Formats: sequence, C-alpha cells, structure tokens
Amino acid sequence: MSFLVQESVKIGQPIIGVSFNYRLSGFGFLQGRVVNETGVANIGLYDQRFALHWIQENIMAFGGDPSRVTIQGESAGAVSVGHHFLAYGGRDDGLFHAGIAESGGPLTTSPLVSLDQQDVLYNDVLNSTNCTRERDTLQCLRSRPATDLKAAFQGVNYYPVIDGKIITGLPSVLLKEGRFVKRPLLIGTNTNEGTTFSVASGRGVNNSADFREMIAQYSGGHGLTSTTLDALVDQYVNQLSDKEAQAGLGTVLLSPGPEYGSLWGKVTLYAGDYQFNAGRRYSTQLWARYGVPVYSYRFDAVPNGIPSETLGATHFQEISFVFRNFDGVGYEVNPLQSTSTGLQQSYRNLSTRMSQMWLNFAATLSPNAHQAPKANGTWPVYRNENATNIVFHLNATHLEPDTWRSNAIGRLLDSLHEFGI
Repeated sequence: MSFLVQESVKIGQPIIGVSFNYRLSGFGFLQGRVVNETGVANIGLYDQRFALHWIQENIMAFGGDPSRVTIQGESAGAVSVGHHFLAYGGRDDGLFHAGIAESGGPLTTSPLVSLDQQDVLYNDVLNSTNCTRERDTLQCLRSRPATDLKAAFQGVNYYPVIDGKIITGLPSVLLKEGRFVKRPLLIGTNTNEGTTFSVASGRGVNNSADFREMIAQYSGGHGLTSTTLDALVDQYVNQLSDKEAQAGLGTVLLSPGPEYGSLWGKVTLYAGDYQFNAGRRYSTQLWARYGVPVYSYRFDAVPNGIPSETLGATHFQEISFVFRNFDGVGYEVNPLQSTSTGLQQSYRNLSTRMSQMWLNFAATLSPNAHQAPKANGTWPVYRNENATNIVFHLNATHLEPDTWRSNAIGRLLDSLHEFGI
C-alpha cells in the first residue's frame, strides 16, 4: 500500500490508504439455521460494513474526503466489494463513490447454499466441539476456546449466505433487477485465472466423462441437470476448438504433460470462466445496461517466477503490478525483477501504467488521466453495443472485443440459477 500511496503523491492525485481486518472462516461466516435465526450470519461482512462507516465518520481527521471513498479488493476481497454494491438489496448508504474488483465482483463465484446444506456444516462443527447435545448450541460454541473452534473450522470453505438482511437474494437476480448501488466500477480478470485452481485439484482430465465429473464437482453442491452438464461439456470439449482454446490460454499449453491430463487447457479455461470471467462479463453488461460507468480489463502478463506453460497469467498475479511493488516485498521471488534489463523495464512500465490508472480512477472516476511511460490510447467505458476490454500485456497494452468464448460463457450464464449464484 505504501508504494501506491507514494505514487499517488508523485502524480498529483494523493490518496489515503486504509486497510482493515475482518473475521474469516467460521468466525466470520458460520452457517446454519440457528446462526441465521440469531442474526449473526455474515458477521465478516458486517465487520467490513462497520469499517466503511468508521471511515465516513473519521477520515476527515486524516485529511480525507468521505465523499470520495473507493473500495478495492482482489479475489475474496473483490467478492466483498460486490456484496457491498448489492447490500440490503442495493441500498445506497453513501459509503463509497466507486469500486475496484480484481478477479471477483458482484456476481460471486461462491454458491449461496441452501439451509439444509448450511445445517450439515453447522452440525459438523457441533460434533467437533462436543456441542451437539447442548440446548443452546450457539452459546456452547461461544464458550469454546478459539483454538478449538479454529480446529473445527479447518477443511471447510465458509461463504456468505442469504440472511434476508445484508444479502437479500441471489446476486444474479439482484443485478438483473437493477438492485445494486449505481456507482462506477473498475473490474477485470487474468488470462489464466483457472490454472492455479486446476493444479490444486490434483487430478488429470482426459475425456468428456472426466470433464463432466469435474464440472459437477465445481458446482458447489448444487445438482446441475444432465442437460446443463452435457451442454457445458459440449461447449468446452467439443465446440471450443484447440485453436480457439490455445488463443485463450496465451502462454499456457493445451496439454503440458501426461500428469496434467490431455484436456488440461480446456479445464483451466472452464475453471476460470466459471469462477471469474462469466461473472465479470455479466456484471459489466448489467452496469452498462443501467447506464453506470464501468471499465473492464484482462491482465495478460506472466510475472517473474511463474511457470509460463502451466500457470501463465494466473490468479493474483496482477497484484504486484497494481501496487507498484518493484522491490518484491512479501514475495520469495520478486515478480517484477529479471536478469534481462529490457524485460525488467517492461515489468516496471506496465506496473506504473496500471497503478496510475487505478489511482486516477479512484480520484476522478476515470482511469485515463495517467502519465505512465509510453502510454497511448484510452481505456473506454464498457458499452454493450461495443463491448471492449483493455488488455494489460508486457509488450503493448491494447484493446480487445469482449467476445471471446461467447457461446461457452453464455451457456454458463444461462445456468446461474442452477449453480446457486
């Protein structure tokens, strides 16, 4: 954050960087009927909300302007940004004037599971903490040491749920009905979002049956119809040609080796589309439909230390560029460093351009006042009649039509209700 603040002063658009903690895992997002009925669901989001209220009440004392707050997040942080745009059915409490969502956003990639599914998770926690037979199970959990609770929460992904308050319904429905805060948004994804998650799954996909099973696992416990499963397999395995798939993969190979599976490349495209790209496209289309400024990007640079043929421009890799982290603080391998002087300068030029665009968006609601080296052209507002992304590439930043994998992503978007998003 310090590097970004320094850059903001340098370009004459000084910002105040504010970060805050909020409760995670079961501490912030415990699920279950009892949790909902007691009114303590989604307390991690309420932590964030209270922090935004604190900023409104106190930022002037630090020299800030409460009417010019931009909320920014990446991955789960970007999903949180999206939740605040949709909070209370899109009620505008004046907590922010714009948002930045990197690899995530208003259309959450985490399914909002049913109460029955929530109770399964809640009962597992009760069993792990010997609270099952207690009359007030929630109070029993509150009496347990944090270390016991942490152990009970291990191995489970906890997400926000529909509580009828801060989350009133499915994000896809709220967006379609225009129930979101009508504020400008800068949003985007990385070319190879799905590679990291596909590696983590640890299994090769070699045929349509494997691919079908993989999609079912990605559905988050929601039972997709056979029609939907078959249609998605057809789109990504049969209709998506190897040539089109390779174009979408950039530096990543369609099949880097037997251990990855023969359909590795297409698996990673599906994973990235399901978790990030489809939601980004849906959100930008809805922002544009309601006449709210939105800027869309695709990050297409492979940092130092990242295997280009298996991971590529994968999840999280834009962060060092956005925060202008030339020194690689927090990294074992500096992502913006190279033994090649020319390549290192390309890293730094791209980082400077991106950081200045982010800063100017926060300050002026437009990213186009930047002064980065070799900056040419402008980043257009996303419009449905001429949908355009800016592509951040090491050699040359350029514009592209936002039409890639339109049939496959369109089929995903047609199935949002089945995925529970």
